[in-house]
Amino acid sequence: MMAERRYSARHPIDLKVQILYRGRRFLGAQGRNLSNQGMYLEVRNVTLPTGTLIELELECLGREWLLEAVVTHRCRSGVGVMFREPQPKIYQGLTHQVPVMPPPQGMNKERTRLARG
Repeated sequence: MMAERRYSARHPIDLKVQILYRGRRFLGAQGRNLSNQGMYLEVRNVTLPTGTLIELELECLGREWLLEAVVTHRCRSGVGVMFREPQPKIYQGLTHQVPVMPPPQGMNKERTRLARG
């Protein structure tokens, strides 16, 4: 199972999204909240298990986007997805927030060593 780690708050949105599975349109969904790293999609009768790789097709900020993502959780009303790559342009453009990026890997371990040292 994949661990979801959020480094930026989710903000409410209302955005039409097409879910593509294996390169084909699978379901229409409604984006309900957005972070720099992911989105919650409201969709009925979803059959995508956690860990499924998908693509998201959306139109916003004056252009079309095709984003790779993975399903991180699902419930009766929809799915949470994590983008394969952070999407600061979409996040900032739709929420007017500056995304907070995660610290580089290993950074926390180095700080711990220095604090103990």
